[in-house]
Amino acid sequence: MNITDLDTPVLLVDGEAFDRNMARMAALAGEANIAWRPHAKAHKSPQVAELQVTAGACGICCAKLGEAEVMAAGGSKDILITTPVIGASKLMRLMQVANQAAVSVVADDASNIEEMNVCAHTAGVRPDVVIEVDVGQGRCGVAPGDAALALARTVMEADWLNFKGLQGYQGAIQMTASFEERKQAADDALAKLTDTADLIRNAGIPCDYLTGGGTGTSVIDAAANGLTELQPGGYLFMDSNYRTIEWDDGNTTPFEQSLSVLAGVISKPAPSRCIIDMGLKAVSSDGGPPAPVGMPGASFKFAGEEHGELTWESGDCPLSLGDKVRFVPTHCD
Repeated sequence: MNITDLDTPVLLVDGEAFDRNMARMAALAGEANIAWRPHAKAHKSPQVAELQVTAGACGICCAKLGEAEVMAAGGSKDILITTPVIGASKLMRLMQVANQAAVSVVADDASNIEEMNVCAHTAGVRPDVVIEVDVGQGRCGVAPGDAALALARTVMEADWLNFKGLQGYQGAIQMTASFEERKQAADDALAKLTDTADLIRNAGIPCDYLTGGGTGTSVIDAAANGLTELQPGGYLFMDSNYRTIEWDDGNTTPFEQSLSVLAGVISKPAPSRCIIDMGLKAVSSDGGPPAPVGMPGASFKFAGEEHGELTWESGDCPLSLGDKVRFVPTHCD
């Protein structure tokens, strides 16, 4: 089938670029002797996860319980849920996932850990618990140091839980354009995590698992020799925002754009503009509007839930009804 024969709007993945991205992340982690556990929050696909594990990933990350349920049902065998799972109802669902796969889940609250222990006992499973440390993101997680140590002790005292280690994710810096600024922030975040791990070890608690990082800091985190596991996600598909940052002291990204969205022209209300069938429900908007590919002089704006608009300020629109245009999203997730 020709791409232009596809109904729109539709996601496209360049298979060759996809494979090269996966191979480059595997090589980056392998050369640094660090494990990599890619996020599934963009693709949400057990089939893609299997390809990643076959390429050398140690397992996958899921941003929420619902993703983990889908991935486990699809055959994924090693899953880290990177957000706390709260409440007895969801915790019992978590235990069902733990019956299908090796599951780790982050926690940052003693009452959640205690309730999880009760649910694990009821279900007869023993999940791994990873304490989330706030290393600068300002989202979930306890403060570095004594607060994390106290939660590690709470997990160690729970009969039906295993203390696995720590998570420290600094998502706010992943898009920092300057490599030097991003490296400094990543190093600061890592120091908070490794200092906390040392505190926990000095208290007699094993703490050999440190997970975190992201695509934007993958080169930095791999070289820093602090984390034991990377959590990249966007590297597989990329987006227009990731492609604007310095990746290695001024060098361009080692990863290619493999993901795009194809849209079709549905109306030409004026000579200089056209309306396409891709709106707010079809492509991400949190990082800004998507970028049209191969359309010099065209600017895009959202025109509603199911509509977008392309405008040529200095000329006529070269497109006809039914023509297809490819776009690079600003946020692949």
